[in-house]
Amino acid sequence: MFSSNTTGVTAANAPKALALSFNASPFIIVYSWGNSGFRGVYTNPATLPTGSGQSVSFSPNNASIAVVHSNTPFISAYPWSSSGFGTKYANPATLPTGTGGGVAFSPDNSAIAVAHAITPFISAYPWSGSGFGTKYSNPATLPASTGNEVAFSPDGSAIAVAHNTTPFISAYLWSGSGFGTKYADPATLPTGTGNEVAFSPDGLAIAVAHVTTPFITAYPWSGSGFGTKYANPATLPTGNANGVAFSPDNSAIAVAHNTTPSITAYPWSGSGFGTKYSNPATLPVGSGTHTAFSPDGAILSIAHISSPFVTAYPWSGSGFGTKYADPTTLASAGLGVAWSTVGDIKYPQFLAVAHATSPFISAYPWGNGFGSKYADPATLPTGTGKEVAFSPDGSAIAVAHTTTPFISAYPWAGSGFGTKYSNPATLPTGNGEGVAFSPDGSAIAVAHATSPYISAYPWSGSGFGTKYSDPATLPTGGGNGVAFSPDGSAIAVAHFTTPFASAYPWSGSGFGTKYSNPATLPANIGQSPTFSPDGSAIAIAHNTTPFISAYPWSGSGFGTKYSNPATLPASSGLDVAFSPDGSAIAVGHVTTPFITAYPWSGSGFGTKYSNPATLPAGNGNGVAFSFDGLDIAVAHDGTPYISAYPWSGSGFGTKYADPTTLPSGNGNSVTFGQIIS
Repeated sequence: MFSSNTTGVTAANAPKALALSFNASPFIIVYSWGNSGFRGVYTNPATLPTGSGQSVSFSPNNASIAVVHSNTPFISAYPWSSSGFGTKYANPATLPTGTGGGVAFSPDNSAIAVAHAITPFISAYPWSGSGFGTKYSNPATLPASTGNEVAFSPDGSAIAVAHNTTPFISAYLWSGSGFGTKYADPATLPTGTGNEVAFSPDGLAIAVAHVTTPFITAYPWSGSGFGTKYANPATLPTGNANGVAFSPDNSAIAVAHNTTPSITAYPWSGSGFGTKYSNPATLPVGSGTHTAFSPDGAILSIAHISSPFVTAYPWSGSGFGTKYADPTTLASAGLGVAWSTVGDIKYPQFLAVAHATSPFISAYPWGNGFGSKYADPATLPTGTGKEVAFSPDGSAIAVAHTTTPFISAYPWAGSGFGTKYSNPATLPTGNGEGVAFSPDGSAIAVAHATSPYISAYPWSGSGFGTKYSDPATLPTGGGNGVAFSPDGSAIAVAHFTTPFASAYPWSGSGFGTKYSNPATLPANIGQSPTFSPDGSAIAIAHNTTPFISAYPWSGSGFGTKYSNPATLPASSGLDVAFSPDGSAIAVGHVTTPFITAYPWSGSGFGTKYSNPATLPAGNGNGVAFSFDGLDIAVAHDGTPYISAYPWSGSGFGTKYADPTTLPSGNGNSVTFGQIIS
């Protein structure tokens, strides 16, 4: 079960994407970023940069991404959205004249500037939703040599270039007309090649990463230009500095450099550098080339020369936290790194598994794979967990199970399970086999083994309300699964005897008059009713061939059954799930390969996707897609009891590592959840 609610995102769990430019094709990679770290990789742009990606930048409005590179046209820019790269913008009419060293957008998105290898060493262009405008005139006084990086001041009134020869940093007035008069050089120059320049977010300081000790030099900045150099930090970076970044709140400054520990960070204030933060416990591997804080300041990332080429750490007033797990898709030598607040991971995600032995329910943070298992609930379900569901807003989790009370529900938060809710006053009458929350979170339904086979209750922050009246026409046998339609106007129950599935209108009053049975019934015991995300179809897994049946769905109920898939699941269907965008459908079943997936469209089933390279270890009892559609998980018999894979338009990716702490018995159900505040 999943929800499409999209309200109430906070800074800490806002959507993010992290871009890395590097020295091998495709020269640019963008990772989606979840609460637990690196996630999937966006599809490469259709038109790649033409050489080694030296630096990358997102526009301040997050609508564009630009990368500078080693071969003509030396700059490539693309629209950017939560879907990833758009069609490459046309090259500027007048190209930069050599290898791009750095790129920056102006704070108001009206200009883009490129530092590059051949005179005039810096080129700037108007920028709009259409891309590059006509190149601005060169500055009257050029930088002295190869431009390595460029930055605009936060108010857009100045532009600075770090370059190869003295004075190693040049800064100019900037306006809608382009370059103004060059500011006087600082009284105390950086001591060697300027590799990167950064303004503090409050615009009151400018820092240069450079070759030769002290490797980092910083100055007060004002409308008059450079002030008197700040004192060097008491503990210097250990080698040539290649990158520098201020935290978004001006409280810290980080330096990427070419010798261990590869990254050094300091508190920052109006007085300059504070006492160096402790090095991260796990260091980046190889020379640090560039560093960037996430827009909310909660993460510090570094691009570096050796695998995994990009490393990220939680960041706080105490400094570095424990390193995030490396991305599963690696690039090559990382040369530039940048963050966007536009990505496809809107909220923290979790994965829960109902399983056969105590504690009967296991839950994990979910990012680019499993996080560390949450503590078990203080009061466990009383028997085998058969199905698990999160409420749409992620504030509760419920488990249908064998043994009275047959349903257990708990508050849920980022810290895991809360104190179990009181049991419903009127319990389900037999083993709980399925559970679902209504899309608005106002009701919870339980499919169970004995008459009336389905029980439903109002749901609120206080837990279960008074049981709704049973439907006038009951399902005809043991309930095996339950689902609400995405708009909450219908509820469907899969059950043990013909017609194997029953559906009813649903409202605040409870069950309406049963819909007519489908003209072509599922072939045998119905297992898992599931509506497509747009509510236009309903699918039911069942015990005999064709093992899966799907029907159009409307306000009138079941339509004419879709044709069976050309390649059927291998045996009894046990669970079914649609991807969040409705482009795929997956069936968990008995008999290898235990999971079968197909493209899905208004025409029904497409050609079966290839099986995953590493199969689940036994019968696929439960299947679910993550909220962003980037992952698919299967609960199954046999250790490790849960298997998860990246998912894309090509189907299954390479299986994620198993959780460190496995569920304790056969997995019967799996679901993803997210907290929507």
